[in-house]
Amino acid sequence: MEQDDLKSAWQNMNAGQKTNAELSSMMRERTHPVLKRIRKQLILESISFALFLFVYYDFFDGDRKPVYANVLLVSAMLFAIIHNIAGYMLTKRSVKGDTIKQSLEGQLLKMKGYAMVSVAGRVLIAGCLLFFFVSVITFNTNKYWILVGLIVVIIIQIVLLSAIWVKRIRQMKTTIDLFQ
Repeated sequence: MEQDDLKSAWQNMNAGQKTNAELSSMMRERTHPVLKRIRKQLILESISFALFLFVYYDFFDGDRKPVYANVLLVSAMLFAIIHNIAGYMLTKRSVKGDTIKQSLEGQLLKMKGYAMVSVAGRVLIAGCLLFFFVSVITFNTNKYWILVGLIVVIIIQIVLLSAIWVKRIRQMKTTIDLFQ
């Protein structure tokens, strides 16, 4: 008797049916909430990097810095913009596989690769930025301490970024494990 009651309750449950138009709307890139947040972050970061590139030469005396420091800085900023675009394209691309588990495993591999490049890229960008600003400084004891403080801040940021990626990867692994 209990099983019949349970089956009846299941069949009579209102599951909040969605129309095909509503489902299609949810799947479109412009209305997808995660992609919308990623797009906002991409736009904000890209505009910030581009603005920095437009003003760094005048505001931060790029003409007084060595040419190689300028080239490294511009290359790092362009890398950051390209990396953001690549990350957005990765999340935008639909996952493919014969099963949901295979699709998620493929996405996990891509995520791991992107995470490694992301962390390494941030180290490179921070290093280039730091190198640009210290390339013409004559150091004394106080300036060395300031440099050490900046390096500590950069290390903390890299550790936090790594922790964010580790958390995302663990969440994806947990989701994949649920399909076994």
